[in-house]
Amino acid sequence: MKAPTGTASILAIGTELTTGQITNRNAAWLSEKLDALGISTALHITVADDREIILQVLDHCAKMSQFIFVTGGLGPTTDDFTREVIAEWLGQPLKFDEPTWEKIVSRLTALAIPVALSNKQQCFFPVGATLIPNPQGTAAGFTCALKENQKRIWIFPGPPHEVEAVWKQGVEESLKKLIPNYRPVKLLTWQCIGKSEAELGEITEAALQGSNLLIGYRAHRPFVEIKVWCPEQDLKLKEAWIQKLDQALQPWLFTRQGEDVGALFLNRWALTKASAIQVIDAGSGGLLSARLSTLLRKREFTPLANIFTLITKSASGSNPETWVRDTLAAAEPHTATFVLGAITEDGRTSIGRSFGGEIEITPLQLPYRKAELMDRMRFYSVEVALKSWLN
Repeated sequence: MKAPTGTASILAIGTELTTGQITNRNAAWLSEKLDALGISTALHITVADDREIILQVLDHCAKMSQFIFVTGGLGPTTDDFTREVIAEWLGQPLKFDEPTWEKIVSRLTALAIPVALSNKQQCFFPVGATLIPNPQGTAAGFTCALKENQKRIWIFPGPPHEVEAVWKQGVEESLKKLIPNYRPVKLLTWQCIGKSEAELGEITEAALQGSNLLIGYRAHRPFVEIKVWCPEQDLKLKEAWIQKLDQALQPWLFTRQGEDVGALFLNRWALTKASAIQVIDAGSGGLLSARLSTLLRKREFTPLANIFTLITKSASGSNPETWVRDTLAAAEPHTATFVLGAITEDGRTSIGRSFGGEIEITPLQLPYRKAELMDRMRFYSVEVALKSWLN
């Protein structure tokens, strides 16, 4: 069986993955990067630290795809033997690379971390491999050509931030050179809210009928994401189709191109002269606090951590507007305060904010009106609240 040109397999190695101890985020990240290059991912496979199984899976990946991406097992401990298995599979001996050892010693010494002799196993690579620097760790990546023409394998460390760091060392550019007639592909996305995936699918298919554009969908609460792939050189040619879809989705459109209203909200209020910012949540059961705290841990929002307070409260849902008004009235005038009220069983809530003595309150009727759908109501209310607080 001949593997299709421009296809990839992603193989994640690690018993911690197969046992569910951690989630394989690398496969999703790599697939997204490959997709932007017009490379379709045929397989995601996760295997435990088992040499025989890894060898079998490598054979399978080579049959199914032109490119193989392997993550994990490049560390300094005894269960990190990916490099050994790759060398065996390629039929090449391992060779010690002195410059890699020097880099490891220099890095660990600069961080005041003792250098262990076991780190030396990270300096062995199959003969013929091209090394890829890892600015975020001690495990360098590497790539090897396979015997079959134009086939290649890349090996990355396991931690996601290190996978990203290695990728940025020229992997994308080398891939472009291996793809005949490379045509960069643009992924266009629409985040929609308040209508089912099935209904939005029908609307999208009708709008793009005859366009020959590749269409995809992803439901993730509270959104349905519409995805359209278009070769960059055809964007002007397909512009009328894209506008037609944009108009068709308009009543339910929330954001485009993966915009994150949480990040936009933080950026917006980071520019104010508020001495403090607080978000009081009585409606989402902690989802709003979790949403923002995840963002606040990112480096770009570190300065906000000193003035930001996230509060989750329990409040009666019988009259959310009154509760929101009373909560805002009690807030300090120089504190930017944002409040999400409790949600009633029939899908009513209120959102509000106050700053500098001005109070704004907006009643909100959610599209779900059954107590059984309270979980959906909470996710929906979080995103709508964040978007309303942008203005």
